[in-house]
Amino acid sequence: MKDLIRTLFGIRKKRKTPPLSAAPHKGSVIVRQNFKIVVPRSIGTELWEWMMLSGWRVNPVRNDRRKYVTLPGEALDQLIHAERDQRASIHSRLLRSATVRN
Repeated sequence: MKDLIRTLFGIRKKRKTPPLSAAPHKGSVIVRQNFKIVVPRSIGTELWEWMMLSGWRVNPVRNDRRKYVTLPGEALDQLIHAERDQRASIHSRLLRSATVRN
């Protein structure tokens, strides 16, 4: 009911970007805009810092009802194994391919 009222009166508030955090553990959910990934294994600190600069954050909301395009765990594995200078191109390719699938 609250959802309907907020929609009708246009009183929705845009959520702020969650704060920076430590690297997520296995099984955590990370989000960026309308994309999400369930972390299949631990991420190194250096890669996580790069991902935070790219907009990824650990999802702080327990019961998140927003709709996301879920990227497969292999997408994160590709970023983990990528060379530093190729991460940006692999990242953009993964996001483009995810939007085409859905």
